[in-house]
This record gives sequence, C-alpha cells and structure tokens, in this order.
Amino acid sequence: MNSAFEREPDGWSRRKFLAAGAGFSAAGLLAACGQQNRKAQTQAGQDAQAGQVVNGNYPEDAAKKLNDTLKWPKTAVPEPSSPVEITVAHAWEAAFLTRQRQFDKYFTERHPNIKIRIENTVWGDYRTKYVTSAAGGKLPDLMYMHFSWIQVFIRQGVFHGLQDYIGKQSDFNFADFTKPSTAPFTANGQLYGVPYDCGPLMLFYNKDLLAKSGIEEPTDAWTMDKLKQAALKVTQDGGGKVWGLAGGPSPANADLAPPWLFPFGARFVNEDQTQCVINDPVAVKAMEYWQELRDAKAIPTAAQAANVLPDPFGAGRAGFMLGGTWATPSLQAQAKFKWAMAKWPSGPVKRSTAAEGSAYAITEKSEKKDAAWIYLNEYISEAGQNFMWASTGRGSPSRSSAWKYYTGSELAAPGADQILPVLDKYASGEILYLPQTSKAMDAASPIWDRVVAGKTSVADGLNQVTNALNPILAQNAQ
Repeated sequence: MNSAFEREPDGWSRRKFLAAGAGFSAAGLLAACGQQNRKAQTQAGQDAQAGQVVNGNYPEDAAKKLNDTLKWPKTAVPEPSSPVEITVAHAWEAAFLTRQRQFDKYFTERHPNIKIRIENTVWGDYRTKYVTSAAGGKLPDLMYMHFSWIQVFIRQGVFHGLQDYIGKQSDFNFADFTKPSTAPFTANGQLYGVPYDCGPLMLFYNKDLLAKSGIEEPTDAWTMDKLKQAALKVTQDGGGKVWGLAGGPSPANADLAPPWLFPFGARFVNEDQTQCVINDPVAVKAMEYWQELRDAKAIPTAAQAANVLPDPFGAGRAGFMLGGTWATPSLQAQAKFKWAMAKWPSGPVKRSTAAEGSAYAITEKSEKKDAAWIYLNEYISEAGQNFMWASTGRGSPSRSSAWKYYTGSELAAPGADQILPVLDKYASGEILYLPQTSKAMDAASPIWDRVVAGKTSVADGLNQVTNALNPILAQNAQ
C-alpha cells in the first residue's frame, strides 16, 4: 500500500493524512462536479443550524403531510436504550438546510433516543476541513462524501465497511441503486458510503437560441455529427457572442471518457485506473474531432467562460452544454430562457455518458455506529429520497424507486423523464475516482492548456499527458 495511506497503531497518521489530502485538486474536483458553484451560507442557513426550521421553499405543513404518508423502513438494528447524539456532516447550501432540519425533526420523532447534531460546511471548504479533522483523529459520526474524495479516506481507514449492516437490513434492496451509483464508494468488496444521489451528464440545450438559428431540438436519433453541426450553426461572433457548446473535453476532467471518448471506441485510462491510454490513435482522433469546435471558436476559452456569469449556458450564451442533472434546480431558478435536456448523442461506436454522485459514510472511530446506521438507512431509503430529493425538485436520487416521485412532480425539469433510462442503459461509472485522480488531473491540466491555446498539437499533447500520468496512476495499484 502507498506509504501515504499507512495507518499507525493508534489511529490515523496526521502527517501522512495531510500529505495525502494535499493531493486533492480544486480544479479537478470542480471539473468532475460539472463546475457547479455552491452558494455560501446565508443567515437562513445559520438559523437552521441553530435549530429553527425556517419555511422558505419548504413549508412545514407540506413537509409534515408528506412525512406522514411515507412508508419508513423498520430498522434491523436495535434502538439505543438511552439517549445518544450523533453528529452528521453535510455540505448543503443554506436554503436546503431547511429541508434537512425537517427530516431530522421527523426522524427524532420516530426515534426519540437519537438526537441529531448538524455540522454544515460550505462545499468549497468541506474537504479541506475534514482532511484536517481526520488527521487530528476527530470526525463526525456520519459524513457527506463526494465520489472523487472518498477513496483517499477509505485507504486511510477513516470509514466503516457497511456490509454487515446491509446484510442485517432485509429491506435495504441493494439492487434498487442505479447501476453507476455505488462503484466509487466501494473498496475490497465493501461498500463504505451509501450513495444518496447519482446523476448522468445530459445534453442541455437553449430552446430559444436553437429556434433563432433554425435548428431542430435534439431527438434520440441525434449523433455526434449532428451535435457538432448544430453547435457550429448556433455560434455567433460579435458583441453578443454565442458559443455552440459551453465546454469541451479535457484530460484534466475525471469524467472525460464516457461522454467524449467511449462513443468513438476510445478510452482515457485502463479499467483499473493504473495506466493512461489516451495517446492511442482512436483517442487522439476523438479529441481532434472536438478540438475542431475550439478552432472554430464554437467553444469558449477558459478566460471567456470565467467572464460570463454564472456560466456560458446559464447566461444564455451557449446553445448546448454537457451538464449534470444536479444543475437543473439552479437553471430552473435562474435561467431567463427556455431550455430542456436530452440524451447525450450517440457516437460512431456507441452511446455513452458519465454518471457521478455523492454518498454518506459512517466513520470508523464513531462510538455510535448503530445509531448512525439507523439514521443513514432511513435517509437513503426510498421514503428518505422522496422526502429529501424527489419532492423538492433536486432530482438525481440514487435509488431507481425514487425517480418516479421526481419525474411525476411539478418540479421536475424539462426532459427529466429521460434521466432514469439513461442511467439504466447508457451511463457509465467509469470515471476517475481512485486516490491518485487529483494528482493526475493537476498534471494533465497545464499540458492541455497548451493544446487549447494552439501551442501544442492534440497528438503531441496527449503523448505528454500519457507520459505525465502513467507514473502517477501506477500508484493506484499500491
């Protein structure tokens, strides 16, 4: 095992854990998350953390009515015989803490001996905070974990394997989780985090811009060539610059392969994520295919994208975007144009897209694991996912059974009915998530910047990426 992840007899090594945590890449993680901005905490969130259930978008009467109609699972773990308090770490934006408080309130009514203490941290600060906390040996009982972080924590022994709990819970129904949702949270045959969301990357499109350009809306028959032609047609120069596609592929993105390479029969890395293969001629040809859109100024440069808020697509300045389904609530709240989602088009070899998400995990040093499991089992149950994600319009639940509540609600995004079929048939979890991912993304980023700037050819750049990443990825095998 990599020395960065060795454990000392009395617990986690502060020095080694901090060294391992230093490898996390902010740029790489944002890319893997679709570069979603996470809102800073507001007074409403602070009030919720102080114990007040504020209404806002989640009126208390509607929450109670829904809670009372749901079928909550019965725990196979005995209830605590005396009062215990568990600490749960979240990374919610302030407004959603209202819903979190509502869930916790009704949970404690069902389980009066379990009290909940929330630790909520702005998403951008969350990882750094808990890398430091883990190095110091003090962590919450139950923690939010992003797919691109968790393997580092698992290798350091931070989280408790959940197979024993799952085995006792006869109604847990592991098969109910969408196909791509669990892999990033699994190691050595153990599930360490139960995914709460899993969303595919879809083709978002600006209906107004397409209509203005005389372009039909995407259908299931769309191919990559059709998307490319449409992106070129919608591109406009001048003061009201419009790009055809909001962003393109980069080997500095953990989710590069499924949407951009697999459709052409190419790969980014091998299956066990220990070797980079993106200099293969098929992969080079695929990346050159998309580079042609950059050369035609149909994709914004990084500087251009940074100057358009909240982003080129959200600002109505791009015809198409490859985006995660978790972006839909923000678009519904902020977009000043008509938009919808469609399946990412098929390539000459296959149709494919990426799927990614987050989970909650129980810490190994928690002295209240049973109570934490009772909470986690309800939180990620069909009822819990309905209450927290489907009924609130956030979407992307990890359980297939919860999708019907989202797609059948008035809050569902346009095109939401296509998401679960994509997860079942086309979405791939073959994204980079093993411990060396962030270091690899950091190494690839400056090389690809030179390619995008026209200073290096695609083929030469991908050779350089391969040479830079191979010694890094090889450490995933240790």
